[in-house]
Amino acid sequence: MGAFRSVLRNESRTMAGLWLYLRRRKDGIDGGAVAVPYGANGKSIFIVLAVVSAVEAGLFWLLDFGLVVDLLLLALGVYSALLVFGVYAGTVVRPHVISSREVRVRYSSFYDVRIPRENVVSLRHVKESHDPLKAQKFRDETWLSHDNFYETNLIAELREPITVTRPLGATETVRVVKFQADDPKAAVEAYERLAPDRI
Repeated sequence: MGAFRSVLRNESRTMAGLWLYLRRRKDGIDGGAVAVPYGANGKSIFIVLAVVSAVEAGLFWLLDFGLVVDLLLLALGVYSALLVFGVYAGTVVRPHVISSREVRVRYSSFYDVRIPRENVVSLRHVKESHDPLKAQKFRDETWLSHDNFYETNLIAELREPITVTRPLGATETVRVVKFQADDPKAAVEAYERLAPDRI
């Protein structure tokens, strides 16, 4: 039941992200916090997937399975297209966040990891490409957030391990977080500028 609840939670957060996107709002950016976007490279793929889902729903509508089945398939097709676009919308409305209090690493509705500033040893710009056949999200106390074409360009090293909750509810303990930002240099500059001893 835990995994099922996690799926429902993710889908509700995905739809909430779509609503925020339509209202041109962002989630979790307050005070002097800086938003760090990360989804620019994946936009075209999400658009293609949403269009394919919508076309698929239309093709099912052309087939005669009976009115009830046709309506059900159409509803499922539209819902799947909304989910795909909602995942993309989540990457826009839920950017990473850097503030004087924390570094917050997110991916749409699936990950939201808050790391207190005092637990961050360093945040560095290091571009890495990871082999999709060998890469694992969690290995050797490292969380590899490779949701953008298996590429990362930021590394956060931590003093103490933290717990990361996977999309289906399982947890992992990590000490290094590798993730991606559209402008990693700006992210590092914001991290250094917002250091508590400089504010």
